[in-house]
Amino acid sequence: MLALSCCALLVAAADGDRKLTIDPGRGLPAIEAVTVYATKDGKRAAVAEATKFDAPLVLAGDGPFEVVVKPKGGLPVRAVEKLEVKAGAAHALKLTDVLGAVEVFGDDLPRPDKVVVTDVRDPGPGEKGHVAVQSAGEYRVGLAVPPGTYAVWVLPANGAKAQRVADNIRVKAGSTTRVE
Repeated sequence: MLALSCCALLVAAADGDRKLTIDPGRGLPAIEAVTVYATKDGKRAAVAEATKFDAPLVLAGDGPFEVVVKPKGGLPVRAVEKLEVKAGAAHALKLTDVLGAVEVFGDDLPRPDKVVVTDVRDPGPGEKGHVAVQSAGEYRVGLAVPPGTYAVWVLPANGAKAQRVADNIRVKAGSTTRVE
């Protein structure tokens, strides 16, 4: 009888879990990892992480949760700021619904040391107050970013000053914006 009640408690606890399924979708750069954070009392703590997306993540706590995606070879980007996942129900997050991509071709540009996507008001790489949204070491690489408007910079491999090569690039979720 005791064994039966212990099993019933375990099943009930499993039914109350918050589960998050990550669907990387098609059209985005390869995703290296997805980390889910919970913020409580001003402190941010990782509650789950996935590098493979074949099984749901089990989330601890009530949330809201912040989802950060790290593309392969890129910078981590926040995909969702305040995700609510109800207890006992599985929630599916399609990354193509919350991220887009920028692809820089650079046929007429200098060989890059780094290609950087920034906010349109960013002063640029090497300047005070610069914050990169995403970066890559070469052209023709998908750069995963949240939907929005961005500027694209190229740091030439010869050590010259960074060049702003595109401005007001509009990125929509689930699509790739090409900069030629």
